[in-house]
Amino acid sequence: MKTCPTKSEQQRRAIIMAGGEGQRLRPFTNTIPKPLLPIGRKPVAQVIIERLKTCGFEHITMALGYGADLVRAYFRDGSQFGIKIDYVSENQKLGTAGALTMIEDIAEDESVLVTNGDVLTDIDYRAFMEKHESNQAIMTVGAVKREMICPYGVLDVDGETIRNVREKPKFEFIANAGIYAISANAISLIPQAIQFDMTELINKLRENQMTVNVQMIDGFWFDLATVDDFDLASKQIEGFVKD
Repeated sequence: MKTCPTKSEQQRRAIIMAGGEGQRLRPFTNTIPKPLLPIGRKPVAQVIIERLKTCGFEHITMALGYGADLVRAYFRDGSQFGIKIDYVSENQKLGTAGALTMIEDIAEDESVLVTNGDVLTDIDYRAFMEKHESNQAIMTVGAVKREMICPYGVLDVDGETIRNVREKPKFEFIANAGIYAISANAISLIPQAIQFDMTELINKLRENQMTVNVQMIDGFWFDLATVDDFDLASKQIEGFVKD
């Protein structure tokens, strides 16, 4: 696992988006909210919080929804983890970006790190933020290279004529990693009290001719979306999660 350098003097703030119901993780999330599901001996949100602390972050806000009371009861004010933790809670589904409008104490000149609550990575979060700020982008999206094998024979056609056929071709693409650096000016463009996703925010910024950058994540990255993902992650990240 990569290590983070010594923290800088500037206080860093991160927001963990952890309000989802985890429907693809049923039946486990029938009783346990997704942020508290274990990776090894620790809840997944604790693994993220400890990584953020290692990278010099001092203040974390958790945006909660389903199972909010249980998450608050576990993490409390963060003092047991050596970091400040506070919360906002959705009363309705606000999407992957909408909950940011509930956080009222973000300064006008501030940039915050936002991460999905089900993404594990060994990225240097602080370096990610510093590059975002040095590039003067209004938003930076973390990204990973992925590939997908199509299970079909794919035909290239011209009208009714087959020009080529590719058997189960492999497609390579760049995927949104669920990690963002967002400036306060970008958050101000998110509409209040409606469901609004990060993809919509990115497109809105681009429509307004604002710069949205991308940073590639080359190290460890894992999206915990399904039961199989948790099983696979538990086998692969023994060196990432410390007891």
